[in-house]
Order: sequence, then C-alpha cells, then structure tokens
Amino acid sequence: MSNTHHEEGFWTKYIFSQDHKVIGIQYGITSLLFLLFGFSLMMIMRWQLAYPDTPIPIVGWMFENRMLSPDMYNSFGAMHGTIMIFLGVVPVVVGAFGNYLVPLQIGACDMAFPKLNMASYWSYLIGGVVMLLGFVLPGGAANSGWTSYPPLSIVATAGQTVWLIGMIFLIASSLLGSMNIIVTIVQLRAPGLTWMRLPFFIWAQLVTSFLLLLAFPPLQAAAIFQLSDRLIDTGFFNPYAGGSVLLYQHLFWFLAHPEVYVLILPALGIVAEVIANNIRKPLWGYKSMVYSSVWLGFMSFIV
Repeated sequence: MSNTHHEEGFWTKYIFSQDHKVIGIQYGITSLLFLLFGFSLMMIMRWQLAYPDTPIPIVGWMFENRMLSPDMYNSFGAMHGTIMIFLGVVPVVVGAFGNYLVPLQIGACDMAFPKLNMASYWSYLIGGVVMLLGFVLPGGAANSGWTSYPPLSIVATAGQTVWLIGMIFLIASSLLGSMNIIVTIVQLRAPGLTWMRLPFFIWAQLVTSFLLLLAFPPLQAAAIFQLSDRLIDTGFFNPYAGGSVLLYQHLFWFLAHPEVYVLILPALGIVAEVIANNIRKPLWGYKSMVYSSVWLGFMSFIV
C-alpha cells in the first residue's frame, strides 16, 4: 500500500468537491449571488412603482421603451419571490450553515454521503440557472407568481415551463440534502454525544431536514403534473380539461406551511448558539427549546 499523499486538483478540490466545508461555502456564495439578483429585481419593481413615467436608470436599456411592461413586471415579481425563498434563504440556512457546521458540531469527519452532498449542490445550481434562463425566452420568465397557481400557469409563456423544470431540480436538491443531514446526525455523532447533549443548532437542523424531506415531495409531484399539463395536455390542474385547480393549491400549501418553519428554525438555532457562546453560559431552557422545536415541526403539518 502506498503512503504517498495524493494532492487534489483545482476542479476536484474546489468545484466538484465532496468536502462538506467546501460545499457549504459553495452553497453560501451561490445563494448570496441569487439573493443579490432577487434584490435587484425588487429594486427595479420599486422604481417602476415610485416613478412609473420615468425611464429606469442604468438597466433601462434592457426593456422596451426603457420601462417595465406589465408582463415583465409580473415576471420580476414571480422570480423575486422564487429566488428569495427557494434559491436564497433555504440554501443559506440549510445548505450553507448546515453543511459547514453539522459535522463539526457532532464530531463527524464529513457528511454521511459526500457524493450525494455534491449532487445536492449541483442540482440546486442547475435548477437556479434553468429558472433564470426564462428571462431570455420569448415572453420572458415565469409570470404566474412564485406560487405558480393554475389556470394562469397552464397558459403562461415558455418561461413557466423552465420554471417548473428548475423547481424539480431544486426540490431534488433539498431532498438529497435533508436526507444527508438526518443520516449524519443520527449515525455519525461522536461517542457519548447523546441526544440531549446535542447543540441546539443541530436539533434545529434535524427538525428542519425532516420538514423538507416530508413536505417537498407533494410539491415535486405538483410540479411534474403541472409540467405535463403544459407539455402533453393532461388534465391534472387544467379546469378546461376537467382538472382541479384546488388540488394544486392543496399540494402547494402542504409544502408552504412547513416552509415557514424551515425558514425560521435554523435561524433560531444560529441565534441561540451565538448568544450562548458570547455570554459563556449554557443555553437556558435547552430541553424546553428542543421539545418546542419538535412540536413546531409536528404542528406545521396540520395547520
């Protein structure tokens, strides 16, 4: 057996890395770039509302008559909401902080499934890029709101199709990442690190990962069904073909209610750890906070 150290190349070490720290940084940088783009869309929309008859500065050359058309405004609104929720906040709090800190705080060498971890990030990146490609298609990006309600989303422009394809990639990324975090926490804890000795941030990530794993599959099914309505004229949600508009809303909000706690629980875990570390005292009410987090996760499904 050779004991020589094999130095990884640039692409293996930084681009297609399986190291949880590098993947966490990749998630962080990518999600912050998406957030910046989503923030820019919001600023353009606000300028249009504040000065409806004034050309948009700097980026005005992008639009017809240097103004936002009604369809383009709807596209900006839909993509802003999508970016902030699915491409921004969730990848930051779960993908970036979860990947980077969970193995460190439980004493693990890496995530349970490093290759799956890498696939999760690239699925996320591909999904986001595919969504943004809608801006260069005829008719612009998705313009049916970030909820993509039918029947408007059934008859929308081609940008809605790429939005649905991107959403399928994003949901697959969340499912892979959440499963990885759950297995890592359950199986790779250091000896002696019992459940009630876990840092509160780990509990927040565990509950959040269960929410993602259980809540996203219905939206994945809804996205696939809606895509088939658009491409092969099925009738799942199209009322003109006997479909149910309300069925899509049920599937969407089965995700969206737990999604509220997906956004807030990791943030609570981060704040709790920062405060406890800086005041140099154990977290007060630790058990109550753990039980409350689990209870919140359970209740979010039956709202």
